[in-house]
Amino acid sequence: MQQVIECGNSYRGAEKTFDLYKELFSQETPSFSSIRKWLGRIGFFELSREKETRDDWIFIVDLTVELGTEKGLVVLGVSQQKLEEEILPLRRGLEHRDVQILALEIMRSTRGELIQEKLTEVSLKYGCPRQIIADRGSDIQKGIKLYQQNHPDVIYTYDVTHAMALLLKHELHGSAKYQSFIQQCSQCRKQLQQTGLSFLSPPSQRSQCRYFNVEKLLNWAFNILNSPLDTLVDLVPNIEPDILHSKLKEKFTWLAAYQDSLINWKQMVQITRFVETQIKLCGLNQETFSIIQQYLTTLVNYPEEFAQKILGYLTIELSFIQPGQTLLATTDVLESLFGKYKQFSSRSPFKQLGQMFLSICLSTMNLTTTLVKEALETVRFLDVEDWAAQVFGQSMLSKRRILFSAATDDTETA
Repeated sequence: MQQVIECGNSYRGAEKTFDLYKELFSQETPSFSSIRKWLGRIGFFELSREKETRDDWIFIVDLTVELGTEKGLVVLGVSQQKLEEEILPLRRGLEHRDVQILALEIMRSTRGELIQEKLTEVSLKYGCPRQIIADRGSDIQKGIKLYQQNHPDVIYTYDVTHAMALLLKHELHGSAKYQSFIQQCSQCRKQLQQTGLSFLSPPSQRSQCRYFNVEKLLNWAFNILNSPLDTLVDLVPNIEPDILHSKLKEKFTWLAAYQDSLINWKQMVQITRFVETQIKLCGLNQETFSIIQQYLTTLVNYPEEFAQKILGYLTIELSFIQPGQTLLATTDVLESLFGKYKQFSSRSPFKQLGQMFLSICLSTMNLTTTLVKEALETVRFLDVEDWAAQVFGQSMLSKRRILFSAATDDTETA
């Protein structure tokens, strides 16, 4: 099970690993279907077990979506006490095992009123939170604000990673020069990918969340502009130096037009990364704000208007905090869990929310012999199947098999 959860191995891969070493083990090789069922039962055990009721919960909330109409709402919980005693003193971010799964809901509609309803259900089970951290997706934001109307003491904090990415987007999306730059990068990649210079290609650009990863393109551009020519000649010995120089000039001369802009863009990214790092390691408080202000004063020719927008974001978030209080301000741990879940779901025939969604629960668990024994003695796979049927209904793959099976039968009859 740890091979699958911690190493990213597939079910069949874990089976084959045991098969390779079967002469060293006394037990038989577990089948891939057994491993899948064990993980489903343990994930469902973690989801359904009772968690403690507290008055200092911090809720981390977000939605994920795959194919189909359903979206998955996840509510993670970490206590303020744990944050202050175990996380912040070590200057580290939250890890998967620091949080607990308080809710894992499949929603066919994510209207704000339904988000509010789910948050209320979680609060009634485990206690009203002190803080909720999320992005500003319209449904999530509306649901949290509706919830705050009944719980005015709850602080709603805008995740710093999304905030910084949105500020970058506002600056760069409206910049004709930056849009021209990324178009040129895309063209350059197409031109180089089937050539001997393919190792110099720009990194691929994501269709979504591209402003979370701006620095990859910028770093590539700086590296190309500053790469020693002699080293490049050594790396491509099968091309004559004069011909190589001509090819390099042909493929990369366009970058020179962006040199000044690249410096400005990179500085904006560096500012956002400094802000994110400080807040993720030290929490959101007045001291962190002062450190960021001091950092900005040390910069030369920095984009002042952009920096003021960042300080404006921090000022708004700090206005909800009591003097001497430190809050969490990042949903990174949940984004990381979503990333791990998508590694699992990518192996499925259809990227549809289903039993695989329980892998989010598995990643937060500290698997011990005692815990695994308790989970497998408590939960049957029939319980997992009943839960999946109730929550998801009939899967897309099942519908496809029935339809195509009927089509095959009709053909054979004809």
